[in-house]
Parts: sequence; structure tokens; C-alpha cells
Amino acid sequence: MRLILIGFGNVGRSFLTMITEEKVANKFNSELKTVAVLDRKGGAVDPNGLDVNELLTTNASEGTVAATHKVGQFGLSPLSVIKEVEADTVLELTPTNPFNGEPAVSYIETAIRNGKNVVTTNKAPPALAVKRLQDLASLNKVHFGFSGTVGGGTPILELVKQTREVDEVVSLRAILNGTTNYILSRMYHDEISMQEALQEAQHHGYAERDPSLDINGTDSALKLAIIANYALERKISPADIEIKGITDISLDEVQKNKEKKKKVKLICSIGTEARVAPEPIKTTDPICVDGPLNSVQLRTKYTGEITMMGPGAGGYQTATAILNDLLAIERSTC
Repeated sequence: MRLILIGFGNVGRSFLTMITEEKVANKFNSELKTVAVLDRKGGAVDPNGLDVNELLTTNASEGTVAATHKVGQFGLSPLSVIKEVEADTVLELTPTNPFNGEPAVSYIETAIRNGKNVVTTNKAPPALAVKRLQDLASLNKVHFGFSGTVGGGTPILELVKQTREVDEVVSLRAILNGTTNYILSRMYHDEISMQEALQEAQHHGYAERDPSLDINGTDSALKLAIIANYALERKISPADIEIKGITDISLDEVQKNKEKKKKVKLICSIGTEARVAPEPIKTTDPICVDGPLNSVQLRTKYTGEITMMGPGAGGYQTATAILNDLLAIERSTC
């Protein structure tokens, strides 16, 4: 399977590191060959397959894969690479633009129209245009995967979709942002400020350099919209969701709730309306997880309550979701 990577942040680097491991590579019937990698400054292309270790070393020392010896090129256009480089699948791993999803939506559409499968970890395209992109992929007989957009390596989308197919989901409550959950957990357990906790989250790779989409609730709202539209088949756009982030949460508020045996969490919910907002919840609540973990609880008509929890942030955790989507592509072509 020949791969093009658009975006080379924490997730992209983690993914390439993982596929160099024999145990990971052996999960696939065909060889995973990376023929192009692009970042903000340019890219590297080799039809015979790029040297992953050289890419990682060059990126670490020079800040871009465009500086890679012989195969690197500054100013290389992602759209031209998608159109011109022979590949089976494009991994769209660029940062999220919550307003219109660009340029990710254009990258995805171009790849699909050129007969390439797409796997993305970018929340905006499936949150804003999942039906259109799925229909386009179906028309062009390719695969559009986005399981890494919600829950990192935890299969939240699959759980909700499969439950909805056999039961009626009455309501959903979830913690969907590992960054904010890590911050609030550190404030609760270690009595440190939000800024200190945020810096730690960035150091561990749970938060981006610009964490505004996480702490203002936008990231959670995008994920909630994906769950609603894809897994629950409810037409809810991010604009329909009431959003309040954690920026106004003080250490004093966290500690006062601690005395009441409650933890402040950024809760995503779908019932009669869709909402993202910080709430104090009981420490015994099944969705009350700590650190970068995510959780989701479904209340269903027949089964009752179903709860899942697992890692929701981190490069390697999200990279496992990419691998799952790639395995699904391989199985669909067998």
C-alpha cells in the first residue's frame, strides 16, 4: 500500500515510527510504502519509498522534511502531490480549521476524485461535511476513514454506531478532549494552575502549540458533531451545539468541588439538545476518568447504560486509529 502523508506533526511522526516496527508491518498483507510526506514548508517524494528514519532525523534537526537530501523540496504543493504522485491512500493529518475545514476538505476531495483512499485525523472535514465526503468516496469507489477523529485509539465511533444500529440511543454523555481532561485532572489532584497543567500537556504531546480549540470547547464540539451525524444519524452541525470551554475554571472552583467529592469535567452531551460545557460530576460517575483519557456513556432504550473509556490524546494512540482504517481498506480490497 503506497501512502502519501499530508501533515507531519506528532501523529504523522508517531505513525511512521510505528510502521517501521516489524510487528506492526506484519499486520498487513502488503508492504506499507511511504512515497510522499508534506509539511508546512514543503515535502519529500520518492516513488520507490522514502527512508522513514532519514525523514524523522531531518525533521528533528531542520524542522521540515523539505530539507531531506535529494528527495526534499521546499514549497511543494500538497494538491500537486495528491494529483501527480502514484499512491493508494492519502493520510490527511493537517491541523483543524473549525470554520470551513480548509485546506483539508480540498485535499480530501482531490484525493477521492483522483481515485485515492483517504484516512484523516482532522476533525473539521467529517464534522462539517461527512455525508458529502462519504457520498463522493462511494461514487469514486474508494474508502474514507476518520476513526481517529474521535477518541484517539479508543473506538468510540464504532461503539456508538453499532449500538444505534440495534438499539435506540436515548442520550449520550462523554468526555471527548484529552487535553482539557488532563488539565482539569492535574488541577484536581496536584493543585496546580491551569497554565502549569497546560504546559505539562504540551510537553507530553497531549496539547498542540496553540491549544485554543481544546480549551475553548471547539474540539469537543466538532467531535460531538461527528458522533451525531455519523454514528447517531442525527443532523447536528457544530453551529447547533451550545459551547462553553474551560477558560473560566479556576483552581479555587476545582478544589471546592473536590470537597464535595466532585470533579469538574468538560462534558459533551446529546439529549434533547447538544451541549459542551464544564460540569461538576461525582467521582463515582462511570465517565469520570482522569488524565488524557476519554469516556462515553450511552443511555439506551433496551440495553440500559453502556460506558467505554480509553486513551483520547497522544500521537501513538491516534496513530493506532490510522492503522485500523488502513487495515479496513486492505480488507475491503481483498
